[in-house]
Amino acid sequence: MVNKVRDSVHGFIYFTDIEKEVINWPEFQRLRYIKQLALTNYVYPGAVHTRFEHSLGVMEMSSRMFDRLCIKTRSGEMIEKSLKVIGLDKKTARQVLRLASLLHDVGHLPFSHGGEAIIPKGKKHEDISISIIEYLQEKLEKLYFKDITNLVVQLIQKQVVLPELKLLKDIISGNIDADRMDYLLRDSHHCGVDYGYFDHKRLIESLSVIEGINGGLDLAIKHDGIHALEALILARYYMFTQVYCHRTRRIYDNYLKGYMESWKGKISDNFIDVTKYDDVDLIADFRRVAEEESNPFHNFAYRIYNRKHHSMIYETSEFTDARDRRKSEGIYKQLSNIYSKDYNLLIDHGEGNIHKFLVDGEDEAGEEFYVIRNDRECLLTEESHIIKKMPKKFHVVRIYIDSNIISEKISKEAIDELRIKALEVEREVR
Repeated sequence: MVNKVRDSVHGFIYFTDIEKEVINWPEFQRLRYIKQLALTNYVYPGAVHTRFEHSLGVMEMSSRMFDRLCIKTRSGEMIEKSLKVIGLDKKTARQVLRLASLLHDVGHLPFSHGGEAIIPKGKKHEDISISIIEYLQEKLEKLYFKDITNLVVQLIQKQVVLPELKLLKDIISGNIDADRMDYLLRDSHHCGVDYGYFDHKRLIESLSVIEGINGGLDLAIKHDGIHALEALILARYYMFTQVYCHRTRRIYDNYLKGYMESWKGKISDNFIDVTKYDDVDLIADFRRVAEEESNPFHNFAYRIYNRKHHSMIYETSEFTDARDRRKSEGIYKQLSNIYSKDYNLLIDHGEGNIHKFLVDGEDEAGEEFYVIRNDRECLLTEESHIIKKMPKKFHVVRIYIDSNIISEKISKEAIDELRIKALEVEREVR
């Protein structure tokens, strides 16, 4: 039997009875209570969508990508031949891809990336997802088939073991993957902005595959899909500047990171304890600690729960280099020396990767991605001057200020004076 659910971004999303059972498990249902964009709804009120609907969306998008590749004669034959090496057919591979897409975010902490401060150094939410999937191994293999857990884990972990699985992995988490396609469209839709939209239908239509250097297959695009891919990269850039690294969203991320230190110890070494908590638990914590002035995390909770945030008084460009960042740190240090008795100052580094494509001639390593033009494989950044010229990394530094007494408010006039002072200090710092 085929089941369906209406999605605000993709229309109807269809799923099997087996997938329905996985969706109904408490480990997945918990994602209904994990907001996709943490506290971004303090800036964009509509941003209350969750990892639950995003995970369904990624399953839908990855299926569309895989199905489109398989329906093309040459790509379909190459995929079938590659999968046969590891004993899989296209139908089974599609099952594995959909399950990995569904469960790729099952390990997110409360408030998604905002809660990751308590993850042990060197680990990411993907490691927690893998732990939970392995915990569910017996149930998964009873529903599907033996060894499906191992295959799913290879699609989620950083390094894929079997080269023949690389294509499936790239569809979920590659340069033009289902994950970012869904979150750009979904985040833009719920925030009420247009920055994240791009022609995803054209991009999926233009997908192709090529032989990989280490065996298996690599994802590629036909030349007529370049403009759609450029639009995706630009959408990512605009969403970073306007949403993900918005000055107010970033300051709340700062408070959330500080507050999450109080949660250290709640998560055991095998990470399964993550499934006990969601945003509701953390919000209840904020409410309680916001009233406990003696609590060492009171200030963070008070600011989050009462929406009492710092004001920005200095900001760099969106593409700072090492020199700009050192200069910003110097400005922050001087302002702290002048004003720390009267004000509370914070410095924040907002950063992210816009793309990871290899640019020929650059010293910095990148990932090779190819465009097929006239049956010839061409490096993407030699075919697209927009992507070639687009900086790979986004990095903005901001300095914020507020009263040392969080219940007091700084006047607009005082903030304006502090901004002028910050510019004066900037001219003095080398």
